[in-house]
Amino acid sequence: MTLSTYRPYRAVIPMVASSAPDHDARAEEHGRLIKERRLDLGLNRPSFVAEMARHGQDITPDYLNKLESGRAPLSRASLSVREALRAVLGFSSEQWQEATGLYVSPTTAPHPASAAAPAPEPEPLDLPDELLEAVSLYGKRFPDLTDPKWQQFLASFRARGMTGDTPEDWLDLYRNMARHGIQPERRD
Repeated sequence: MTLSTYRPYRAVIPMVASSAPDHDARAEEHGRLIKERRLDLGLNRPSFVAEMARHGQDITPDYLNKLESGRAPLSRASLSVREALRAVLGFSSEQWQEATGLYVSPTTAPHPASAAAPAPEPEPLDLPDELLEAVSLYGKRFPDLTDPKWQQFLASFRARGMTGDTPEDWLDLYRNMARHGIQPERRD
């Protein structure tokens, strides 16, 4: 045998389809939930990332993109990131657990000394003129718009950078929230 006719042995390894799925359907479902809610709130990725930072979690727009596309499963995110996501997206603990099926951090019991004194009420926000106009135009058809708790809740999104330029923008924000079951927190 000469060197010119020598061919090294090459093993042929058959490609077998993996039994693991190419994608995680649950991760994609969670991603769709996050993206739809973010868009319903009128937040672009940089604004959403800034809101996450205000909740103590520094994430990148790239990581948010991976969460929304299902390439980074929400179930693998830290509990603190998931809690910040829940808060920024406006879900109650119960709504979040129902929507995602993921563990929600239990609220810590108040210190006995603080349990006696009620928490101070947050200072009311000034309502934008466009929101007040939406209340007058659509309040009969959507009675929740006349509720001061809803008005303050909606106005809080302007404080977060959302701009409602028209009464219709505020109505759309309200309807998207109501459609997704988001309610202002009740302090009873």
